Amino acid sequence: MSSPLPPYSRFLQPEDPISSTRALSRATSSASNMPTPEAPVILTPPPQNERSDDDAQRRAPYDSFLCHAPPPDTWIAVETSQSEYSLLVRLPGFRRDGITIATRRRRILHVAADSWEPGGGHFERRVSFGYDADLAQVRAEFDGEMLRIVVPRRPLAVSSWSNPQ
Repeated sequence: MSSPLPPYSRFLQPEDPISSTRALSRATSSASNMPTPEAPVILTPPPQNERSDDDAQRRAPYDSFLCHAPPPDTWIAVETSQSEYSLLVRLPGFRRDGITIATRRRRILHVAADSWEPGGGHFERRVSFGYDADLAQVRAEFDGEMLRIVVPRRPLAVSSWSNPQ
C-alpha cells in the first residue's frame, strides 16, 4: 500500500523539459519584445507672436521684460549613447544661479535660464524622453557658457533564453 502524495507534490514532479523551457522563454522574452524607446524630442515654447489676444490681456506689466527672446547664439543639442543621453546647451551670458533644471511627469526635462544683464534674455526648452531615461538621476555642470546635462538610461531587460518554436 503506497502512501498518498502530499498536495504540493505536483510542483515537485518533473515536467516535460521542452514545455517548461518554452514557458520560461515566453515569460522572460516579454521584456525584450517591448518597443524600442523613443528618441528624445525637444519641445519649444510658442513664439510671442503666436499667442492669443486673451493671453495679452491677462499678462502682468512686467511679463514683456521676462518673456523676451533668448540671445540668438543659444542652442540645445542631444547626443545618445548606450548608457546615457547628453544634452549640450549653449548659454553665453547666463549665470549659474539663473539656470533651473526640473523634471515633469517622469518623462520631461525642463531647462530654463534667465539673464537680466544687457543683451540677456530668457531661454526655455522642454525635452521629452522615452521610458528608458532615468530622470531621477540627472546630473548637470555649467562652465559659464556650456551647460552639459547627463540623463542616464535604464538598462533594458535582455533575455538570455532562446525562443524555440
